[in-house]
Amino acid sequence: MRGGRIALLAAYGAMILACSVPALAWDRLGPFEYRSHFEPNPGASPQSGSRDGWESYPLAEDAGYDPTINPETEGGRSSIVREMAPTQDGDFQLGFIRRMHMVTVEGSSFSVRLCYPSANGDTPIVVSVFRGVREERIRGVLHGRGWEEIRLPVQGSAELVSALAVTADVTGAVRGRVERLLMTDVRLKGLGVRRIEMDAPDSLWDATREFYYVRRAFYPGEDLVARMRSQGRGDAAWELLSPEGARVAQGKGYGVRYHFAMTDAPGLWTLHLSDPEATTTAMLLVRRRDSGGLLFAKAPTISDELLLIVRKRQEQLRAITHVETGMNIEQMDSHWLLAGLSSYFAIVSNSAELAMLDAVDFRTTGSRKSLEESQSLLEGIAKWPEWTHPWFPAHGYHSYYPVGLMTKDVVVAEQFLGDACPPELGRRLAASLMERSVKPVYEEYVLEDRLQFNTSNWIGNTVGGALLAALQSEDPDAAGYAIGLYVKDRDHISSTYTKDGSYGEGVSYEKFDLGMTSLVAEVARRVLGDSLDERLAGSEIYMQYASYGGEGFLDYGDSHGEVAPSNVFAYMASHNRSDSLSDFYFRHLGAGDTELVSRILWESKIDRRETHSAPPVDTSRLFAARGIVVLRDGWGPAATVVTMRAGANYNHNHADQGSIFFAHGGTLWLGEAGYADYYKDPSYPTYNIQAIGHNTLLVDDDEASQSLPGNSVFGVAPRFERCLIGAAASLVQADLTSVYRGKLKAYTRTLFFREGGPLVVIDQVRSDASHRFTQVWHPKTSINEFDEGAHVFQLADGAGHAKVDVQSFSTAPIHSRKGVSPMPLALYERAEREMVDRPLEVRVSTATPQKQASIVTLVRPLDESNHRRSDVEWKQMADGFLIKTSEWAVRVEDHPVSRASGTLGQGSILASWTDGALLLNGYEYESVGGGEAITFDHPVDMQ
Repeated sequence: MRGGRIALLAAYGAMILACSVPALAWDRLGPFEYRSHFEPNPGASPQSGSRDGWESYPLAEDAGYDPTINPETEGGRSSIVREMAPTQDGDFQLGFIRRMHMVTVEGSSFSVRLCYPSANGDTPIVVSVFRGVREERIRGVLHGRGWEEIRLPVQGSAELVSALAVTADVTGAVRGRVERLLMTDVRLKGLGVRRIEMDAPDSLWDATREFYYVRRAFYPGEDLVARMRSQGRGDAAWELLSPEGARVAQGKGYGVRYHFAMTDAPGLWTLHLSDPEATTTAMLLVRRRDSGGLLFAKAPTISDELLLIVRKRQEQLRAITHVETGMNIEQMDSHWLLAGLSSYFAIVSNSAELAMLDAVDFRTTGSRKSLEESQSLLEGIAKWPEWTHPWFPAHGYHSYYPVGLMTKDVVVAEQFLGDACPPELGRRLAASLMERSVKPVYEEYVLEDRLQFNTSNWIGNTVGGALLAALQSEDPDAAGYAIGLYVKDRDHISSTYTKDGSYGEGVSYEKFDLGMTSLVAEVARRVLGDSLDERLAGSEIYMQYASYGGEGFLDYGDSHGEVAPSNVFAYMASHNRSDSLSDFYFRHLGAGDTELVSRILWESKIDRRETHSAPPVDTSRLFAARGIVVLRDGWGPAATVVTMRAGANYNHNHADQGSIFFAHGGTLWLGEAGYADYYKDPSYPTYNIQAIGHNTLLVDDDEASQSLPGNSVFGVAPRFERCLIGAAASLVQADLTSVYRGKLKAYTRTLFFREGGPLVVIDQVRSDASHRFTQVWHPKTSINEFDEGAHVFQLADGAGHAKVDVQSFSTAPIHSRKGVSPMPLALYERAEREMVDRPLEVRVSTATPQKQASIVTLVRPLDESNHRRSDVEWKQMADGFLIKTSEWAVRVEDHPVSRASGTLGQGSILASWTDGALLLNGYEYESVGGGEAITFDHPVDMQ
């Protein structure tokens, strides 16, 4: 049985349940086995197995392009393989993880066959059973280098198993030496929901989500006739829900009949059926015969300005587009990808984009030249035997996100051509779209549930494009594929577009994703009777808060770029519900040819305000879901903007927990190693994504001190535990302990930020063993002064004038040193035409290993009002320390605060100034001048 499916074990026996499981009814659970053996899919290349939804563990920085994990079929045995070289000598973990949704009870067990070809003796194996944030580790041993089966008991629990990981703990790994771990025949025995089988109508079964998707669409005047069967006893009951969630019909028994009336709403309908022991859910699509168009009923109006941009882009593409070269895709080598990837991109994108722009020009101006060229290009595309680079099917993929982008352009082209697209061409395109996009993407992303944690923009672009094609198809049997693709895409949007106005992967990927997701949102409203707008609403808010100096932007992970262009926000801005978003859209609108589709479809519907909207009332904000706090002292281009990261893993994230950005006066002064081309840059895996590449704390000079945190499905993650944000000042604290692999007992990073300065960074760290602690800083400008004895460095602007002062203090003896970072790949290109300097880094370390230490960093813009370094007083006390000037003070009790229920945090912190104070976890408050004082009988947070 293929992975992802849950098979009933008739001989597994009855189990006694003494506790309750959230979201599952115990009376509908039965003995089940999850099994995965990675066999090739029917019709696939025999050399190309299946991943069955498994991903790399520890998690990859980008799960979309992760060449370290591949299926492999050799000698009749299919397996999944991790093949990776460590970035440093020593201990190394190599394994796999998969999302689960089942229950284990007494008698549950896990088994797997593994092979570690380079083993030198016994290899420890760890099976991690995740139940949300809780992890149960089961240990085994792999003997030797050959295939071996490992069987382990699994504890019973009232909590659902949310994920399962299998890891080899390699000792004595050598940097750069490739290690391989192979896995097959994975089995987890436990309990799952008993399913009522659906015999009719013909449906697709999604084992991951346990849904049936009815293959064909229904139209008003037709009858739904459904037949189910179950091994359960007792009466069955069913209900049919409209797209709005209203119960339209209900009945008894395993047979369902319903007549769709002309007044019934089109869209996604849901059929639920249950009996005392089993349940099932089926989704079906009801469509109008006169649908009113997939994306629009009447082609949108395009301004003369936008039409000029369209035509300029047409001329650029005409000079480089050769539609016949699409026949070359199947000739490309299946063993290597990156060197020729740009050529593949050009082939799949240029012809489709030009066909789309030609269709827009024809619909707008009536140009016969554009019409004939668009038709000719679409004819050529329909003849291509392959759309996906051969490397991908050879490595277990069925598609690639450029195919989704290409599909989108073809669909949009057909929409604008309308009845000018000859019927025979439409049929050939529909067949190609189904075979080259819809079916392979459905198999990869729905059937195999690729990217199970749903946070990759690959889902948005690949699945979104295939969904558009499935919904445009006139084949009634395309409906089942469309429903499954939509459910997967909706899971992605729900998982990645956060409720706090951000996007998990970072803004550059948000823009990339939103270009397609906007079209999906449009068809969801028009065709599926569902709205994604609430989730997408406010998705520009983080960009507004984290911007500096106009177009500069502070973001984390692989994200890169500036605020502009805002083109992909056209869909949401066209709703005209937010003056702020409309203002944001036109203020940052790109004048070039980036994301023209969004502008073409929706820009004419946006009300253009003549005056700018007022900025948000609050200048600072915690984005708790994304795990970033933004602290500002104003909204002007010269404002000071500070950000810090402490949150769960999404995708394209780095080991950057606690990392800080500091911008002031329109300049970024403290940043990170920053974006690197992860396809090519040799420093990307060893530096840019590691803790050393960020403004973080290192333990024992380990440049890879941090691991990636858990995500919304499994594992623990850092978070902002205390957050006092005010108009004049803010005090926020994050617990970062969890990403340091058990080396630290407690580690908190606290920021005190006051309007007009300063930024005070307080690191409090404790461990059971002695360690050397190092704070890393990445200046983004030149260093004007470096005083090793005073632990201070000054940052200068382009003219060499000192602008920002950074000084360190500590409860333990420290020393400072300045060095250089690896040379980014981008600098090599600049080095051809100008002098370049390698990026700088500053490290502040405890002079000797410590069990406990606090390191405080003071970052001050050198404005006239606060340029004196001598006015800073540092005072160490038996119970903590005090740092202050004549204008503000921060007092820290550097010991745990105890109360009857246990120990709280790392102590209390009081930040005070002439007319205010902020207190975290403290028993007492005393104003900065020694005047007003308040005491409490328990720790409190107050401002």
